[in-house]
Amino acid sequence: MKSKLIVCLALVLSGGLFGCATVNQTPRQYIIAPANQGEATESLYYDNPSPDILQNIKVARISLTKDELNKLAALPKDQTNSVTWLVEVDPDTTRDGPWKTQLYLFDVEDTNHCVRVELTDHVSGGVSHAWINDELLSIKVWWGHIAWTDLILNVETCKILYLREGFEGVLPDDMLPENNKP
Repeated sequence: MKSKLIVCLALVLSGGLFGCATVNQTPRQYIIAPANQGEATESLYYDNPSPDILQNIKVARISLTKDELNKLAALPKDQTNSVTWLVEVDPDTTRDGPWKTQLYLFDVEDTNHCVRVELTDHVSGGVSHAWINDELLSIKVWWGHIAWTDLILNVETCKILYLREGFEGVLPDDMLPENNKP
């Protein structure tokens, strides 16, 4: 009897967790009221990334040749966490785009294999990253002056845990909700 109850509870909980994990996020808009009268009202809009944007983000676990490893070892390392180190290969922005930034994430115990994140066709200086903890990396990619994508990558599993596209803009007064009008 007790084992049947435990199995039933496990099924209910796993079904509930699975259901929560597969829910699509809905678009969200945030209106930022200006600090001073006469300034423009800003709007931030978040949505699921478009298929075009998804084509510009690639995550893969790869093996490196000795030459590739030597080239990457000569570049500056981001060692802000104790388990993984990161090398960012920036594009040559003096040449015409599309530009591609590559992030190589290495486990300190195995430097012949790594996770490579390729971010293609972004603007100059358009990639930033920050470690959340030893397993999670937050990445922001600017595709233009008002459009970006935020993502959170689990470095151990190579899974993107969070992925949202953002847009920033100015709203004309006639598009503001009543409680935000000057």
